[in-house]
Amino acid sequence: MSELIPPRDPKMLLTEVSARIKIKDIQRLYDLRDRVAVKWYESGLVALLFVAALAFLAIIVKLLPNPNPMIRAFVVGSSVALILIVTAVLEFLLRKFSALRTLYELHNRMIEDLDKELSRLKQEMAERLPPQEKPDADSASPPR
Repeated sequence: MSELIPPRDPKMLLTEVSARIKIKDIQRLYDLRDRVAVKWYESGLVALLFVAALAFLAIIVKLLPNPNPMIRAFVVGSSVALILIVTAVLEFLLRKFSALRTLYELHNRMIEDLDKELSRLKQEMAERLPPQEKPDADSASPPR
């Protein structure tokens, strides 16, 4: 039964916790990126929807009895409108998903650039600031 003993140095502990949080965030980011990635079947959905709409329209035209031409024209017209609306909504959603993917990629690049800039600034600050010296035991005590 081996347990991880946290380091005694608070800076080291903070660094380890920050690294673990960053790793989990990166894993979550990659999982989300895989979820929104372009799939092979997305481009075929529009073509399949168009074929299904034509088949639906053909079924309506063939199976609809012809008692009154006005009713038949109304049913066919409303079916065409329904097909166009469903197609437009799905096309709209596909374009929105594409825009969200592009936005994700843009934000991801911006975050990576900001992370690199932050690392560079931290390094510059560490180089500019002199290392803090630990006071001696004799100098810490008040003079007598």
